Amino acid sequence: MDTSLCASAKFCCYNTFKIRPEIGVISERKTRQMAKTNQSSSSRKSAKPSSEQRLARRREKPKSFECYEQERPVQLTFFEILEPENKQYSNTIEIYDFLPKEFLGKASRVADTYLPRLEREFECRGVRYQMKLDPARIEDKDGNVREYYPSQREEVVEDCLRKLMVDGSGVFLDNAASVRFTLYQLQKELADNGHTYSYTQIRESLEILTKINIELSGDGGKVRLIFSPIETLGIKGEGGETQTFVRLSPLVTDSIKERKFRLINYKKVMGYRSAIARKLHKRLSHFYIQASLTEKYGVLLSTLIRDFGLTQYQQMSKNLRDFEKAVEELKSSNTILNFYREEIRQDRPRVKIIDYRLTFQPHPEFISDVKKANYMKSVHYLKTGDESED
Repeated sequence: MDTSLCASAKFCCYNTFKIRPEIGVISERKTRQMAKTNQSSSSRKSAKPSSEQRLARRREKPKSFECYEQERPVQLTFFEILEPENKQYSNTIEIYDFLPKEFLGKASRVADTYLPRLEREFECRGVRYQMKLDPARIEDKDGNVREYYPSQREEVVEDCLRKLMVDGSGVFLDNAASVRFTLYQLQKELADNGHTYSYTQIRESLEILTKINIELSGDGGKVRLIFSPIETLGIKGEGGETQTFVRLSPLVTDSIKERKFRLINYKKVMGYRSAIARKLHKRLSHFYIQASLTEKYGVLLSTLIRDFGLTQYQQMSKNLRDFEKAVEELKSSNTILNFYREEIRQDRPRVKIIDYRLTFQPHPEFISDVKKANYMKSVHYLKTGDESED
């Protein structure tokens, strides 16, 4: 490593502060500081957010790709899928892939610039989580600053970065899961899967994923982690950087280390036009590990609305129509064979539909994918001598 290069060059890397990778480990002092920040945020009245009202972050000193300690732990080799016959697959990530962080629809900005903090709840494996998300502030080529939530575009960009990692472009940089790539490589991966974006749009998505701040807390409101989807972004040719790369969030790093990931049919997921269809396929692939023609998957519509970060309409039948359109896509991809819905009504003070119970019968092709995922999971545990299951 050229240490003089590391010390002297001004590298164009976006960095975000990472609390210790072990989820739940945070200093008492930092907890008090964050609690104070959250309290001031909740009492915000002005349209324009101040720096004190945003999630407190501390930036690492930028450095180039060559200056990071690089390694390939055995867990990363488990995460990779290099067999030619399995090129259509990728992996889902525990908790991270189920954060309701994307804003689906058109965001309403104040003064055409500012966005409020997103505050959402979701549940993963019976644990209720709270998520707060501060939007990214992006300056365009004309010097105009606007705030952005992550959208469907950022979701598919993340999925493609994950796929590049699965295909062998992954590395750990200073103990953080990372991906090295070129912008052309990322653009081609997106286009090959039906998502055509310009270099400018891809750069903007990478910057949004780097500059949003997410606070994740558990049931009691105790702060567990503050992070960005991309902790560090380096672009080749900017500030002396020699490699385009991203360092990913602690949630992704920890899930890879702890093997809390599962196989998913990437080609099918990327082929959906609807964000609801993508999220539903990911949910089924990660949690529906007992899939069979007789063992159906049931869930309340209100649960999916909450966990996907969707707006619940006054008449839930409108939400149901959105899901029914998504289910048609899953049927067309041979993921869902049959779909059933049951009305849940209240009798008082007046009769009305308050929810729907949705039931999905999997297609044999999806069952085959689940069995493959279960087999690969068992192989990983056998290789390490650990028979426990997440």
